[in-house]
Amino acid sequence: MRVFIPKSILVLLLIFVSFTGFRYGNDLFEFSKHLEIFSNVYKTVQEEYVEEIPASEMAQKAIKSMLANLDPYTVFYSEYQAEEALIERQGEYGGVGCRMVIRNQFPMVLDLEKGYGFDQAQVKYGDIILKVGDISLKNRPIDELMQYFRGAPQTTFKITLLRHQDTLVKTITRSLVEQKSVSYNGMLKNQYGYIKLDEFGRDCAQEIAQALKKQIDSHNIKGLVLDLRNNGGGLLDQAVEIVGLFVPKNTVIVTLRGAHKKGNEPWRTPNEPLAPTLPVVVLINESSASASEVVSGSLQDLDRALIIGSTSFGKGLVQNYKNLPYRTQMKITTARYHIPSGRCIQKRDYRRSETSPKQAFKTKNGRIVFDGSGVQPDVNINQSAPLDALNWMKRELILFDYTNQKESFWKTKNTDDAFQLLSDFTQFAAVKGAEKISTAINQVISKNSDSSILNQANFLQVNTSAIEKWISQDIKNNQEWYLYELRQALYTRWYDKSEYHKTMLNRDPLINQATAFLMNPERINKIVNPK
Repeated sequence: MRVFIPKSILVLLLIFVSFTGFRYGNDLFEFSKHLEIFSNVYKTVQEEYVEEIPASEMAQKAIKSMLANLDPYTVFYSEYQAEEALIERQGEYGGVGCRMVIRNQFPMVLDLEKGYGFDQAQVKYGDIILKVGDISLKNRPIDELMQYFRGAPQTTFKITLLRHQDTLVKTITRSLVEQKSVSYNGMLKNQYGYIKLDEFGRDCAQEIAQALKKQIDSHNIKGLVLDLRNNGGGLLDQAVEIVGLFVPKNTVIVTLRGAHKKGNEPWRTPNEPLAPTLPVVVLINESSASASEVVSGSLQDLDRALIIGSTSFGKGLVQNYKNLPYRTQMKITTARYHIPSGRCIQKRDYRRSETSPKQAFKTKNGRIVFDGSGVQPDVNINQSAPLDALNWMKRELILFDYTNQKESFWKTKNTDDAFQLLSDFTQFAAVKGAEKISTAINQVISKNSDSSILNQANFLQVNTSAIEKWISQDIKNNQEWYLYELRQALYTRWYDKSEYHKTMLNRDPLINQATAFLMNPERINKIVNPK
């Protein structure tokens, strides 16, 4: 009997083949056996299930289920998703310049890029987007929204949005988005360079080299602050080239190791360094990942820079793109990368659903560093002041709502008046904080029928004065960081990226700490070269 396999399932079969690699002996038998079982299950459901199930839907769900047990970075792209991924990597597309978050089942505008479609149409922070054309966006996932907003430059579409109680219709024009990796470079105290790298896109190493050379030639800088905060990574070769600006040519930066790799694959710096002795401070945080961790971790391993901030994300996995039939595509994790000391900074072992075990390694100068935990900074800002309350208020959009509500008020005031700004925010945050906690408790009560849970929840009382005291004390203890976050949220609404960074340079506590170290390079040397 001949078994007919629909075309839609060929994608799944080819992916399965790519994982097995047609190994010899038992592996080949296991592959054939399970492939036959799967094709018969698929055929039986198609022919006999009580309801008609689209063949493509079954295949897509089977693929997602298979890959879900590997890691979050190994994914299958449909034809449309493959095109979107290509656009992302190429760095040029027709877009509208906004970032969104789901709130009350609809996308809400969280961030706007000056000069792009949404900004030109006077869309505001906090606007709720109800429809694109005649299509409702209720309960649509964020990644699906791209198909409505991206397209050819200079094409238009209409959106219906909710602003407070008003429903508005706006015509949006897509603009060519040219993603520059370096969003700002400038001077600190007229003698130290500052470069903000947003992502590791094409030619970002060249962007940094040009900015650094200009700072050296024009200002004869005495040190550099390289800001990798909130940089989620990108192209590995660009990370290696950036490290190569500061260390000797042919230095091994990354070694790739994987089950299907034929031996270790070292990546070396390709060029002579531009600034081999310049003091460097690198800023990272919990959102610095992948290529950002290659740069910061390698410079740390080589004792070539001081790392300041909070522990990075911990992504030490390398992905490659594989083209599949019918213009589909797959991104697959092929290796772990190990930086110069030999450590891998991957924090999570996704196959075993646990954190990776920590092992000690040594830097070039003999300092102890650990793998399995991201890049741990040499100077950790969270050691003395955990910012749990502030981070909670950011996640719950309390800080966003405040700046959204008070944007016009503070535009006419002096945001350097720290006392007034913090006092005003404290009053707002206390009320909103109590509301958030009260809502959370009520949700527990309404969604549970378990009597023991209900009894415990009913005993909980929202003590508004206690919440106000907690928030007030936390703001008082961490004034510098609350001021930074509040000003940051306000300035992003008022200025373009360049003006924003210029305005924030002397108001950013982490940059101030970095500058203080550069002003006293002996402090850096004592940390990276202990005796």
